[in-house]
Amino acid sequence: MLYPTPLRIAPGTHDLVPGLCGTWHTSDERTWTFDCGSAAAAVARAIGIGRVTQRGTQVSVRLPFRWVRFPYALTGADEAVRSLPGPFALVHAQPGHIVMRRAGLTLDVTQVEPHRAEQLFREGKLDEAPVALGDIRAAQLDPALAPYVRVRQLLAVDTVVVRGIATPAIRSVWWHTADRADYDALVPESQAPTAVSLVPGWTPQRARPRDYRPAKSAIATLPLVRLDAVPALAYGASLLAANWRDLHPLAGDYRTHARLVRLAATYPLDEAILGQLDHSVLGVDSQRAAFVRADDALYKDASVIPIAWVVDARLVSPRISGWAEDDLGDVDYVKCRVTSRRP
Repeated sequence: MLYPTPLRIAPGTHDLVPGLCGTWHTSDERTWTFDCGSAAAAVARAIGIGRVTQRGTQVSVRLPFRWVRFPYALTGADEAVRSLPGPFALVHAQPGHIVMRRAGLTLDVTQVEPHRAEQLFREGKLDEAPVALGDIRAAQLDPALAPYVRVRQLLAVDTVVVRGIATPAIRSVWWHTADRADYDALVPESQAPTAVSLVPGWTPQRARPRDYRPAKSAIATLPLVRLDAVPALAYGASLLAANWRDLHPLAGDYRTHARLVRLAATYPLDEAILGQLDHSVLGVDSQRAAFVRADDALYKDASVIPIAWVVDARLVSPRISGWAEDDLGDVDYVKCRVTSRRP
């Protein structure tokens, strides 16, 4: 909302469109050149990927690997050019409170605890508010809130990343015994499917229910998992950790480290989530088949254990017209309009 980006994604179509840069091209998917006009110097300073050089209006980026979809990475906040004005002008800013304005539309963004935000929404004091964790179904069944609940599955997945001394065999056991059903019911509240793959709609070739029993029988000899997460994912991590403790309560020490992380897409394509992992390992390619093969390789290694796809749930006032969320969780507020009062 505040800063412009070198390129943008067109709402609805997900096509790349010019931002600060008007055209771009590559000959080998490793060196990309962008024509950014008078913004070239600012864009070159902002790009934090690869080796960046500028000559006149041209900005060139040399990547350490082939990345067919690299221009999509220049649509995100990480590559925004903070030295130039964006869609909205900043009016006021302090920790937890930002006010922005554009052509008569004022956005007042306030950091509020979700349950408090719901109460303010009921009172007509907020026009958009998050649905608190675990409250999606409750909001959908509440006559006062149900008409305003917007739920969307995002191109993001909660995964357990295993590091340390664990062997592929041990990691495979955790892959098979992860309680995705409880996680899906209690975190995204069954609004998104469980994830057995990092590619939407794809199931690794070796993912079979009958593998569960022999995997579970091996648990008694495994070290206990220490599962960490950022605060926003702590609840989900506690569910998985409790599940694994129940399955092997006599396990030994805390030698193996695992972390629950949320892999969010950089761009709205099937391979986007994989695109955030190690490109040199995955072998980034323009064909979906390459990512299917990479997904199988990750499954056999089991160092990345998919758990569940992510949903975003918000309360959106009928005062707002033109509100639309894409599958990355972004809203183009420039296209929003606000009526004077709620109906």
